[in-house]
Amino acid sequence: MTNKLKDLILSGNLEEAKKISSNLSYEELDATLTDIAFHNSSITNYAFVMSLIIEDEKVELHGIAFDMLVNPLCHIDGAYYTALYHAKRCVELTNQQDVGYLTNLLFLHDVPETVVSEKEAFNVAKKILTLDPNNEIANEFMSENRNNK
Repeated sequence: MTNKLKDLILSGNLEEAKKISSNLSYEELDATLTDIAFHNSSITNYAFVMSLIIEDEKVELHGIAFDMLVNPLCHIDGAYYTALYHAKRCVELTNQQDVGYLTNLLFLHDVPETVVSEKEAFNVAKKILTLDPNNEIANEFMSENRNNK
């Protein structure tokens, strides 16, 4: 199925690709699309995820888009800034209560382009620690940036 899905996505036949992928769980879809995108850098991979989001906006689909943009498609100009949009939508759709999605914002502080400002990252780390006081990522960020508030 992966090859058929890949061929449909790369040829822009997104409606047929949706039919084939409709029986996949979000985890399976994420793994399949990540694999496809790692083997080719076509922006049609991202277009496919966006077509799914447009049809039925789900936090999981924004998560897939984020993963795709910060991993296999990160070399495309603007990928990290586009990933920021998806990270923020994940946070909004989960009412700022999902630590995993909040940590994506901290990740975008550490990318070469520093997509998330120091101040915003600090506020995100504080929010994470209110939800999970033992969160390693947020605690590490706070200890490394304690003097940079």
